[in-house]
Amino acid sequence: MQLKSELIYREVLARIKEGFWKSGEQIFSERQLANLFGVSRVTVRNAISQLVGEGILEYHKGRSGTFVVGTAPFSPTSDAPVVGIALDNYTPAFASYLLEGLHDALWKHNIHTLYCNTHNNSEEVPKKIASFIEEGVVGLVYSPLLCTESHTYDEEVFALAKGAGLPLVQLDRCVSGAPFSCVQCDNSRAMYEMMGRLGNAGVTHPLVLTGIDTSSTKERVAGIDRWAGEQNHRYDVLRLDEPAYYGDGTVRLLGEEPQWGQYDAIVGVNQVLSKAAVHLKNLHTLSVLTAGINASPLEVNNDYSVIQPLYHIGYSTALLLIQHMHVPTTPRTSIWVQASQWPNGMTLR
Repeated sequence: MQLKSELIYREVLARIKEGFWKSGEQIFSERQLANLFGVSRVTVRNAISQLVGEGILEYHKGRSGTFVVGTAPFSPTSDAPVVGIALDNYTPAFASYLLEGLHDALWKHNIHTLYCNTHNNSEEVPKKIASFIEEGVVGLVYSPLLCTESHTYDEEVFALAKGAGLPLVQLDRCVSGAPFSCVQCDNSRAMYEMMGRLGNAGVTHPLVLTGIDTSSTKERVAGIDRWAGEQNHRYDVLRLDEPAYYGDGTVRLLGEEPQWGQYDAIVGVNQVLSKAAVHLKNLHTLSVLTAGINASPLEVNNDYSVIQPLYHIGYSTALLLIQHMHVPTTPRTSIWVQASQWPNGMTLR
């Protein structure tokens, strides 16, 4: 069996070769990597030290953290099938947990991967997918884009996959009507359950923060709406300029300033907006509960949170893609993976 440090070495190196971390970029901290892979920081440190010794990573004097020096592009062996993966590194922990699940399932079947980070690079994504196809990938994992022109670019990607006769599985987000399978969190149910817990804590009139329109955020709002309808409670929606908040912490409202004192909770419908909920609570000195979405318990800064089953989503996506590859007649399939609640335990009325 491989030592744990060797496994971490392989995982970090794969992310660098795939382009998840590019030359000059900082990788995750030892604490983040230890949490991601479920090992000790000593184990992580041993793996990182090996990569530093090989000249792939380096420590910068005067700067905390570890940075990528550079590496040759990934060239799979001729007898190893390759799958192309395109997803956004919008919040790094989100993408890395998904990749962990994807890698575990694909590598068990001796399938290699090529990675494309779609964040802030939307117009280049169809070109990257086309290059994957030219390199001979046998399948695609694709997370629909986060941008105003996403529909146009998504359709280009779908057309490329269809034209090449390649199986494609949508990951985490889903374009309605697309002729491809999808694996995602059971977003509506997860948010409905979290709102039930907030209701048990006395919440009757929450403020819901939204930003970029995606299928997952719409499903989460639908879960809130279901809870509010059943309990006969009110909720208001406030849309933020999510990219601005993600970029530099600027709170820019895309609507009228609300009357803050009327709310008893602020709920973010994704990881970025979950942080914004805490920001707004502190900014306006509100005595309210905050709730949101996170990738792991270590990243929670809200009173209540949905912990997305990202590893399991990635793993299930890879298995479904393999099924499509081996049995091309497999029908379009939708899989919803159940999330967990934080703090542990759940009580509904």
